[in-house]
Parts: sequence; structure tokens; C-alpha cells
Amino acid sequence: MPWMIPSHQAPVLPLKRWRPCWFSGLALVLGTVAPDLTFVLCLDEYGMPFGHSLVGLFVIILPLVIVLHALATGLVLPWLLPHLRGGAPFHLHALARCRPVADAAGLARVALSALVGGATHVFLDGFTHGDHSGWALALLPILSTPVPNFGGQVPLYDSLQLWLTIGLGTLALWDWHRMASALPPPGPGAAATWEVVRAPPQACRRVVAFLLGAALAGAVLAPALKGAIGSPDALKLAAYGAITLAMAAAILGAAADRGRRVMDRVLLDVGLAIEA
Repeated sequence: MPWMIPSHQAPVLPLKRWRPCWFSGLALVLGTVAPDLTFVLCLDEYGMPFGHSLVGLFVIILPLVIVLHALATGLVLPWLLPHLRGGAPFHLHALARCRPVADAAGLARVALSALVGGATHVFLDGFTHGDHSGWALALLPILSTPVPNFGGQVPLYDSLQLWLTIGLGTLALWDWHRMASALPPPGPGAAATWEVVRAPPQACRRVVAFLLGAALAGAVLAPALKGAIGSPDALKLAAYGAITLAMAAAILGAAADRGRRVMDRVLLDVGLAIEA
């Protein structure tokens, strides 16, 4: 798949609907993107074979998803969601149902979801790549057969990459819309981990501008740092840099907000103690 989202999520969304108690929906999705994040976050334009291997699922993907799940549920989402629109088409406020790991059973659910999500990514890549990710090419030489495509003949695996990206991506967006639309609005109680209270418009604009600025900076800096400006890899590295710096900005922004809240609480407690 040329892009991590939304194509790779199509195989795992039905699993959450089928056995909601077995799987963490967020960890499933993180598992489907983690094999590519291993080289996107490192700005490695050539990919990372180990992240797309069976051993890599346990050594790299599993711990990466556990860390990202903890950061997302405990830090980033509570800060970010109030600054973003809910509702169609992305239904972002439905993510308020993502709970941090609280016990061994929760950790096991996240771990299982991470491995399943990562395995579906590696499986699909095997039929849609001709490089180290295309493990199925050695078993099915027909995948290298030239077939008609836009711009001329391409190997079958390249054609599958294009059409599965479109088909599975459309299916994933439709499935997520159907799932999220059926959920009750996020609110207090069992329906959600926290209530999403919309932040003031000015604060929303600042956060969105901060994240977009970080993504733009990453898109400019990544090709420059790798000396790839003007090369065929420039666009790929620009996308990697945008994703990497946007993720870093989200984590830093959430951490700064958490630190500010803690400091405000400490100052309030000190003030109350002085008054007493």
C-alpha cells in the first residue's frame, strides 16, 4: 500500500465489531500503521525490512504500539479532541471511548490487537510490493506479470497496490462511518472515557495552526536533511517529515498543556494553603 491510511485499516475494523471485548480498536489501527511508522519516523526513504518481518512484529511493532496507545489515550487525545471537529466524515470525537490500559487484561487486549493489526499490514504488503515487503512474490511469480495500467504496463503487484489502495480505502472509510454513526454521542459514564467539551474557537484555530505548521515544517525539513531536494525521493520524504513532526507536535502540545494544568493546580493549592 502506498499510504498507511485508510487502506490498511479495512481488514481490522470488522474484527472490533465482531469481538469488541477481544480487541482494542485503537491498537488494531495503530498495529496496521506501525510497520510503516518504523521507517517513516526515521525518515528512511528505503524502508525498513525488519519492521515487516515476523520477528519484527514482536520486537518492534508490539512495543511501538503499546507506547503509542499509552501516549494517545493518556495524553494526546484528551487534549486534542476538544480542538477538532466531531461528526461526519471522520467522527473524531468517537475516539473519546479509547481507554488507557488499566490492568493485565487490558494490556493483553492491546498486545493482541497490535500483533493482529501488524500481521494484516505485512500480509497485504506481500502481494502489493516488489521490494523486501513483497514476500509473496517468491511464492507467486504471477505477481510480477505485466498488466495494463495507467501510463502503460506495470507488474501485477503494482496494479494491485493501486486498486487495493482505492478499494480498501473506500471500504474502510465507509465501515468507520457506519460504526461511528451507530455510537451514542460521547459523554459522561460508560459511553466514553471522558466528555468532549468543545474548546473556544480561538483555541481550536491555534492548535490546528500549530499542527499544520509542524507538518509543513517537516515536509520542508525532511528532504533537506536527507539531501534529497530535487530527487525522486523528495516527495516521499516530505510526506514522512510531515507525519513525523505533526506527531511530535501533538505529543509536545499535549504535554505542555498537561504541565500547565498541573502547575495551575499546584499554584491553586499553595494559594489555598496560604489563605488557610
